[in-house]
Amino acid sequence: MDSQTSKAQLRSRIRAARADRSLAEATPTSSSPVTTAGSVATAAWDLIREAPVRSLLAYAALPGEPDLDSALDRFLTAGGTVYLPVVTKVGQPLMFGKVTGSMGSLIPQGKWGIREPAHDDGLLTASQLLSPAVGLDLIFVPALGFGADGARLGNGGGFYDRTFGPHGAEPLDSDPPGPEPSGSGAAGSAPRGSGPRVVGVCFAEELGLPGLVAEDWDLRIPVAVTEDGTHIFTD
Repeated sequence: MDSQTSKAQLRSRIRAARADRSLAEATPTSSSPVTTAGSVATAAWDLIREAPVRSLLAYAALPGEPDLDSALDRFLTAGGTVYLPVVTKVGQPLMFGKVTGSMGSLIPQGKWGIREPAHDDGLLTASQLLSPAVGLDLIFVPALGFGADGARLGNGGGFYDRTFGPHGAEPLDSDPPGPEPSGSGAAGSAPRGSGPRVVGVCFAEELGLPGLVAEDWDLRIPVAVTEDGTHIFTD
């Protein structure tokens, strides 16, 4: 079986499982407890607090995805800056906009109904987003799951690979220096390393997907956060 067929089958299976999870969360019963997406946000908030973070890139969850809204709103309230991806054209790298209100104020846009920040102040390219002027400290990358080595299973559009992958518009350091312990809070100033910390996001059951390995053009993720906390991938 070729890798694209295998990935398509994995996507189909995980999307079905996420749909079942969403249905169970909407209609919980005492006999079938469900781990909610909200606990992923709690783990993400704990990770944000590990070190001072001034600004971060996240995503506005679609139905069924791990929802980080509550963590992002707490970060915004603490004085942090949140950027979100904007799909401008199929086949092109992502652009990025700043959240100026709460996550709940964002309006779905485009064919996929993705919530996006207002474009009034203009959008940033990947290069501008990663510039010292922005001072990005942390990137949350959504995924349908990860292989044992951090290979990321995306939704199939290739936007993150085209933007941040090894052959993308602005390749990310796959293993930048980790955060330094600090208790100065979410909106403090952080020392810059070779780039922002990159953290994948999925549910715990979507880690270690069998047969999924990073290909030459794929963005590889060093660490993922799930409802169970932070998971470090091995090479």
